[in-house]
Amino acid sequence: MTEDYIWNLIAKKLSGEASDAELLVLEKLLRDNPDLHYPVQTIMDLWISEAPLNQEAHEAFQRHVERMKDLKIDFTLQAEEESLVQTTRFNSRIGLWPALAVVVVIGALYFGIRSTESQPAAPQISVKEAPKAISQISTRNGFKTNLILPDGTKVWLNAGSTLIYDSSFGKTIREVNLSGEAFFDVTKNKEKPFLIHASNINIKVIGTAFNVRSYPTDKTLEASLIRGSIEVTFKDRPDKKIILKPNEKIVVDNKLLAEDIENPNQNKPDKSSQVHGVGVKKLTHEIKTGTIIETSWVENKLIFQDESFEEIARMLERWYGVSIIFKNNQLKDNHLTGSFRNETIIQALDAMKFTATFNYEIDKNNNITIY
Repeated sequence: MTEDYIWNLIAKKLSGEASDAELLVLEKLLRDNPDLHYPVQTIMDLWISEAPLNQEAHEAFQRHVERMKDLKIDFTLQAEEESLVQTTRFNSRIGLWPALAVVVVIGALYFGIRSTESQPAAPQISVKEAPKAISQISTRNGFKTNLILPDGTKVWLNAGSTLIYDSSFGKTIREVNLSGEAFFDVTKNKEKPFLIHASNINIKVIGTAFNVRSYPTDKTLEASLIRGSIEVTFKDRPDKKIILKPNEKIVVDNKLLAEDIENPNQNKPDKSSQVHGVGVKKLTHEIKTGTIIETSWVENKLIFQDESFEEIARMLERWYGVSIIFKNNQLKDNHLTGSFRNETIIQALDAMKFTATFNYEIDKNNNITIY
């Protein structure tokens, strides 16, 4: 009954019909039933991806129906399934609840069947350990999302980012892998530390709030602490450790750190305490409003202060889901300051033109040329 109730609540949440009280109940139920978190999160990812439901989805549904027939499970939702296939995007409110109900039913039956099939029919002499189920949450450029992990930790995932964890999450330690940017509000648990793997660093916390930016294409990696404390160590340099205090951030130059790892005995003024290419700085605040720039994206604000046009272009690509190329490479070194929230990409570029001399063109595929 608990599983049925959770599926009903998750359907209401995705359709926007769940009350605040029901959302709190759902959060508690997922904490109390961690085994359900993976299938629930998978269904949520499928729904919020905004990808049209196409012929592939129809064929997948038919395969599930055939499997259920083989298992002698009565299932008669053909009419509703056809309605589901015709629904193109999740934010269409016409016929949303019936379509969503079918998604959740399919998910529940699918994961239930897979769980049933994975049970051994009889004891075996030797049984190999089943591979761990992987949960991967990804966002495309132009989109952000937020989620709650099985331990109650809240995560905001920025555009162009991926968060990965497996079914062992929370059993001994709470461990995730991050590519991109995320803000974590970690539930405190001294018995089970929270560990984040991001590029060349590992971040260990017990309970705290902080931001990690680790995009593969960026020159630097940053971890910014809002409250609590975090311990930063370096892959291939386990002897080095940095403890951050609130209002501090660690900035890692990926290229210099790689050189430090390859040549650990060169150009180090104090080999016992420093890591080449790594520095600790204070968080930066917007001059006009005092907003913390490192975490402003969580409030749906894009703020940059004295950043190079090249770095800003990467931010704009993720924020708006566009592609930007420079026809004049000298423009990349221009430093600009700006703050945007609800502006379109055209409005943002036009505003930037007041402080920098450049022109731009946008084609029908959202490819932008700066010249």
